[in-house]
Amino acid sequence: METYTLLVTFVVVLFAVLIWREQARHRGTVRRQRRAMWDRCLALFEQPAIAQDDIDFPLLKGLYEGRRVTLEPIADHVGYRKLPQLWLRATVFAKLPVRGTFDYLARPENIEFYSSIWSLPVTVTVPPSWPQHALLRTDAAERMPPLTVLSRHMGMFDDPRLKELVVTPRGVRTVFQLDQGQRANYAVLRSVRFDGLQVSAESLEMLLGPILALISDLERADLKQTAAA
Repeated sequence: METYTLLVTFVVVLFAVLIWREQARHRGTVRRQRRAMWDRCLALFEQPAIAQDDIDFPLLKGLYEGRRVTLEPIADHVGYRKLPQLWLRATVFAKLPVRGTFDYLARPENIEFYSSIWSLPVTVTVPPSWPQHALLRTDAAERMPPLTVLSRHMGMFDDPRLKELVVTPRGVRTVFQLDQGQRANYAVLRSVRFDGLQVSAESLEMLLGPILALISDLERADLKQTAAA
């Protein structure tokens, strides 16, 4: 009886070790695949640095066109009956001559946990020339960056993948849809997968270019005149 118990124990332990090894192998594969998402665009940056927490999507920091940039992927699967989304929160840091915060969120659903718009107290009417299915908020209307300058750059929302634009005294941030989860995996297994995602240099340049143009425009603008316009 003792021999049988030892044999069963050995089989159970061996089975557990094999499962653990397979899980560790799978996690290692997922970690490497996700880390590789930046491989095709690293050459765009000076001093690129990648930070990854276990199997999370990796954060990329570096200098782009002389400006400090942070690129943060955000997996979103909180929407009911909605496929998971992978957002990219792109921040370009700059000391801007503005005193308040501007946050423009397209197609709001009240589940955008990644957005800071819900903490801003003042809701502003969206200008008629801008996309109307959106929410515009600020910390104080009189300190908000001038809408006359911002209007020149709202064409960036012609791309339906752009979700949010934020302007603060510290720089400009956008939230952009990188990918959408696979319907079969999510419908059946409820697994969130964005297989084989790699961000191309071209797509990243198309995303960062409008941000740099807006920053340059704000830096050149006579904010006293534009605020009064």
